[in-house]
Amino acid sequence: MEPAVLDGVINRLLEVRGKPGKQVRLSEAEIRKLCVTSREIFLKQPNLLELEAPIKICGMVISCNQHLLPHQRHPPKKKKF
Repeated sequence: MEPAVLDGVINRLLEVRGKPGKQVRLSEAEIRKLCVTSREIFLKQPNLLELEAPIKICGMVISCNQHLLPHQRHPPKKKKF
């Protein structure tokens, strides 16, 4: 996909960001090209990252606490992130 065409599609999508119910018309060809181009870009990127310790990974665990507690010896300490 030509960079200018890709930028145009991305800009059209970004214009409706945060506007619920607003739609963007994309042709089947644009969607296919966008998927192929995205795949190519992702495949060029490294699969692994080399990071140095210590690392804190934060995320939301909703309604999984009861499921996860049996795998821990005690409830996690409260920390402010």
